[in-house]
Amino acid sequence: MLGVGPIYVSGIFTVTIAASLVHFLGWIANGTIGNSWVHNLMIAAGLVVMVVAVIVWVSAVFGSHMVESVKTGQLMTSGIYAWVRHPVYSSFLLLNCGLLLIQVNWWLLTLPLIYWVALTVLVKHTEERWLENEFGDEYIQYAARVNRIFPWPPQRLNKPRES
Repeated sequence: MLGVGPIYVSGIFTVTIAASLVHFLGWIANGTIGNSWVHNLMIAAGLVVMVVAVIVWVSAVFGSHMVESVKTGQLMTSGIYAWVRHPVYSSFLLLNCGLLLIQVNWWLLTLPLIYWVALTVLVKHTEERWLENEFGDEYIQYAARVNRIFPWPPQRLNKPRES
């Protein structure tokens, strides 16, 4: 039921906290961006990304009927699930990316790419495989129009025009 989520989330939080501590202790100070417009932009971007992460998480946990759909065996495709296939994972990825952005250190910005690759590999080979087996063509069509990790406005389906 929980899948790879707890392992992934605890792993990236551990790495983010460790990287933040290494930055705070000055061990990677050569990557720090001084007071400039880029410094301020990175802090602002980090805060925006963290707010988006909270919105995505709240939408997934409280705004959807995830528990009901699991109990009834239905594929979630509406609400936040129309924007992103794995909103809970997305929210934790975005939160950690925001935390790393506000550190304003170029070295730490390599971690979001690693987090994204790890999450993509994990969900592709575990949960998405299970979802495809469980829901078949319905999931394949859903996956073709909705991003795996990064929230994006839903694509409209091209419906044939009636004459």
